[in-house]
Amino acid sequence: MTFEVTSYAIICAFTACIAALVAFVAWRRRAIPGGTSLALLMAAVTLWSVAFAFEYAIVGIPGKVFWSKIEYIGGLSCPVLYLLLALEYNRMDHWLTKRNIVLLFIVPLITLGLAVTNEWHGLIWSGFSPSPVGRNLLIYEHGVGYWIGVVGYSYLIMLIGTVLLVWAVVRFPMLYRRQTGALIVGAIAPWVGNLIYVAGLSPIPGLELTPLVLAFSGAVLAWGLFRFQLLALVPVARDALIETMTDGMLVLDEQNRVVDFNPAAQNLLRTLTKIRLGQYVEEIFSGLPEWETDLQDMRGTLIDIALTDADHSYLELTISPVSDRQNRYAGRLIIMRDVTERRRAEEGIQQANERLRAQLAEIETLQANLRDQAIRDSLTDLFNRRYLDETLERELARAARDQVPVSAVMLDIDHFKAFNDMYGHKAGDDVLQALGRLLRAQTRTGDIACRYGGEEFVIIMPGSSSAVALRRAEQWRVAFENVSIDHQGQLLHTTFSGGVATFPDHGATANEVLRAADLALYASKASGRNCVSVVP
Repeated sequence: MTFEVTSYAIICAFTACIAALVAFVAWRRRAIPGGTSLALLMAAVTLWSVAFAFEYAIVGIPGKVFWSKIEYIGGLSCPVLYLLLALEYNRMDHWLTKRNIVLLFIVPLITLGLAVTNEWHGLIWSGFSPSPVGRNLLIYEHGVGYWIGVVGYSYLIMLIGTVLLVWAVVRFPMLYRRQTGALIVGAIAPWVGNLIYVAGLSPIPGLELTPLVLAFSGAVLAWGLFRFQLLALVPVARDALIETMTDGMLVLDEQNRVVDFNPAAQNLLRTLTKIRLGQYVEEIFSGLPEWETDLQDMRGTLIDIALTDADHSYLELTISPVSDRQNRYAGRLIIMRDVTERRRAEEGIQQANERLRAQLAEIETLQANLRDQAIRDSLTDLFNRRYLDETLERELARAARDQVPVSAVMLDIDHFKAFNDMYGHKAGDDVLQALGRLLRAQTRTGDIACRYGGEEFVIIMPGSSSAVALRRAEQWRVAFENVSIDHQGQLLHTTFSGGVATFPDHGATANEVLRAADLALYASKASGRNCVSVVP
């Protein structure tokens, strides 16, 4: 493996050092809202830049492609981490759930998988060529996976993050706008670098500018966050926030008395009571077992309660402890949200799922019945000839692989046409059904008993030698000879003749084995019937 230390590799290594320093400082300040997201973002930029340094330094296409795959780990993570930073900055913590974070990373993970396996499909890189300027640079030709998973998804995520940051700046008073300008600069800079590369406008073909610009953006974001502590306080007036919010709010003191509430709380609890300052919270939620259970829990909790109104409404209560400056317990904050529509939707979905499960079970039953009807003889309930044709070749292939025998026993009811002529077709059907019941009862689980056609039956016996098959067929013959068929008060008896052939002794294919069993059957008929013969 050969390396060539180029100026681009040195610049990327220097960029990685800057990004790592920012990540370290951000991690030290992770207690500040946004600190953790920024630390992870700059850690991803560090990995991205390190991988770029190795890509620019290593000589040869295989090595460069390998380090390009490593770059994707950091490069695909950056847009998502950037969005998480923007969400945290806007105090949209309810979006920062494990589920949502996992969902955001699904497309990057799929894209990373496509990059790792690119040699199989070429969806990320469809071709490679050396840069016309030399300098150990490589130009990548991109496939559809790159434009969807890298450019499309990453640009969408970064656009959302940028809009969130700009929206936050617009909402802030004039005093804060100069401070948050750092966030705007940090948000726009990566777009410029990446657009230059994607549009093919890089001054040096094969040189990716995005890691360099992201390191600059990270430094700008860190300066804005830690110099002005932009995320430590969101300047929103109490009246604008509390009085107009759609969620209800109750503030309790340490004795569970109401010390503050907003109009939305009274509106949501209109069916229970009229809220008054100084009122004990137990009076408001009296008779609700969900509340009584969680009242003694001093930790944060989330419960649902059902209101006794005509609409059968539901409220979601988020109960959080409140501490004073000395970190002593000072009461609780209750945030109430109307989740009636969500609960109804969940119940509707549950009912729909139950209906779907019932329908799926019915469909599966119908499919099983159709499959069974397609492979079984309706009169005898044995497998039909179609199933025999599908199965015998597979059994012979398995037997050849495992080097074990497979025997075929062919049976034919003696003088069946004369029996039908004498007693009628109903009696003939009774005979066929009687033989079917006998074969189902006396064959092994692995045996395949089929009605071959008319009064002929074939039993495939995997793993059985000719001697074993002959002995079993003789047992069936004796048992069938003693079967009585009640026809209009008259007990009828009949017999069958049989022939046995074994793979591979008597044939190498399904047709050869069945032909040999048929010859053995004719030998039994020639010997006087009501007997079983083996191919000589």
